[in-house]
Amino acid sequence: ERNIPVYGPREELSHIPFISCPLQHENHFKFNHLKVDILAVPGHTLGHIVYFIDELDILFCGDTLFAMGCGRVFEGTYAQMYHSLNRLAALPPRTQVYCTHEYTLSNAEFALTVEPDNLALHSRVEQVRKMRDSHQCTLPTTIALELETNPFLRVESEEEFSRIRILKDNF
Repeated sequence: ERNIPVYGPREELSHIPFISCPLQHENHFKFNHLKVDILAVPGHTLGHIVYFIDELDILFCGDTLFAMGCGRVFEGTYAQMYHSLNRLAALPPRTQVYCTHEYTLSNAEFALTVEPDNLALHSRVEQVRKMRDSHQCTLPTTIALELETNPFLRVESEEEFSRIRILKDNF
């Protein structure tokens, strides 16, 4: 048997028993020479965490934040997801966002229904359509671009977030 460390959320140990290095909010670990910061982002799941590497301006955000979208609320609450997204939105604007799925085009189509007058959004949707038509990946995105075009980062209240997340669930 090989002794390979498995990093994962402390809150998920009951679901993922092979985690050998449990992590929680504000922990960090070294990956090679890089410091990896852990941020708790409950909402999609209660124990969801993300990995932020400040030195490289990179965020690995799992199913919390997507290009022009966000993850479904499964185990957590809308309030938790709203606050988790705000935590990510506060990262440096230059941060490159690596999410788990290529949902950009469908998220873009939904975003247009929420913010039909957002000119930056229209421009981005046109670019995304061209990229997907050419079978190109639209990721990574950046925090700056998401702040301009992601309706889930542009809401001003938990209530507004809940309303559009429910609309997206039925889109």
